[in-house]
Amino acid sequence: MKRVLQCDCGFEARADDETELVAKVRRHALEAHGMHFSPEEVVQLAFRVELGERGWRERLGHEARGDAS
Repeated sequence: MKRVLQCDCGFEARADDETELVAKVRRHALEAHGMHFSPEEVVQLAFRVELGERGWRERLGHEARGDAS
């Protein structure tokens, strides 16, 4: 499954696995923004983004079905 993270600057990191995604995000953060992220910080970021997207999709699904929640 392809994993994707988007930076606020428009950069998009795409990878087939977590290790590749972490490497791409860390490299971009350092080269483009001078930011240092540990591998653990990138994984936490990806997890929070994934949870947020899931929540957003779930809300849309409820609204499409006419659910109030």
